[in-house]
Amino acid sequence: MYTLKDIRHVHVEPTTRCNAACPMCARNARGSTLPGIGQAELTAADFRQFFGPDFLAQLTAMDFCGAYGDPALTRDLVEIIAYVHEHNPEAVLTMYTNGGIRSAGWWTRLAQALGRQSRVVFAIDGLADTNGTYRRGVDFAKVLENAQAFIDAGGDARWEFLAFRHNEHQVDEVRRLSVRMGFTQFVVKKTARFLEPSYDYVPEFEGLGDDLGRFPVYANNGTVVGHLEPPSTPTLVNNTTRHFSELLAHYSSLDELFSTTPIHCRILDTASLFVSATGHAYPCCWTYVQATRPQLLGMPVRADRQMYDLVLATGGFEAIDVRRGLRAAVESRLFAAVQESWSCSSVDAGRLKVCARACGTAFPAYFDQLDDPEMLPTSLRTESRSGDPGRVATDA
Repeated sequence: MYTLKDIRHVHVEPTTRCNAACPMCARNARGSTLPGIGQAELTAADFRQFFGPDFLAQLTAMDFCGAYGDPALTRDLVEIIAYVHEHNPEAVLTMYTNGGIRSAGWWTRLAQALGRQSRVVFAIDGLADTNGTYRRGVDFAKVLENAQAFIDAGGDARWEFLAFRHNEHQVDEVRRLSVRMGFTQFVVKKTARFLEPSYDYVPEFEGLGDDLGRFPVYANNGTVVGHLEPPSTPTLVNNTTRHFSELLAHYSSLDELFSTTPIHCRILDTASLFVSATGHAYPCCWTYVQATRPQLLGMPVRADRQMYDLVLATGGFEAIDVRRGLRAAVESRLFAAVQESWSCSSVDAGRLKVCARACGTAFPAYFDQLDDPEMLPTSLRTESRSGDPGRVATDA
């Protein structure tokens, strides 16, 4: 796909630890954390070993965003950020978090370490009465306290609001609150995860059918305590989700769609690399989750095992272990095999379903989550003309 010297962006999952139990998150199944995830975490020493000064100097940006964890729980995060900026003070760093972790003093130190050119994206899905419906286990008052401390210390903060039926009526009120607090951006995100049961195994739906408009919410004792539903306001619904039935009318099956859609890999556009909290390199977070989650779920029959099997067929997880050298991992057989799969005639013939659904032009569910493409993670878009990705005024 690329060589080490080509890379300009790194997406890092610094920890698999998290304080929340979001129902649609890959780390959870029927109200509980998947036991196989463990407590993996990258240290400052790992960063110094994995990413040398010359490599850091060639980057334009780095995102800290967990597929299984919240970066704010990373013990050495402030030290890690200081190390990256020591060797590349111009790199734009972005951290994604639910915000309900750590003390206000820690968030002040984080703001000072990041500086004004970098930012934190706070995932806050409503107000005190609604945020916890999806961000289960997150203290809303603590989130606001931490966000305010970060902003008051000079930090650049974006409020990202995931829209559901239970919180859609609060969009305008939440936007006004974000302005009062000093957030520089407010973004409504239109989730694509209601579609997941149509193409992969989702434990929450086992024995309940596949009603894509009602995602069951489980307590940690395994009982259903509610449902998540898409917003009733059409403009707040993910466009691919809204037109899903029409989309399928053009194909005999979803696998036919994934077998035929052109694949436009955004990772190649941005020369981006993903590194997991376990120290493994993948082209992107999607290939990482698809390579690891089937095993974490116990290899259910309906799970998409393509990426997991491809890892095993190209040298195993040892071949992409960054501890054996970043260059060897990036230039391993796996990366080339991912790209070669796009030329396969069908999913059954080896075309990776994860690539077709993430970057297939006929199934733009992920990219339909945000109206403004400048709000996408930096790994999935080119930089703005100003050279500062994603910097826009708050829509107040």
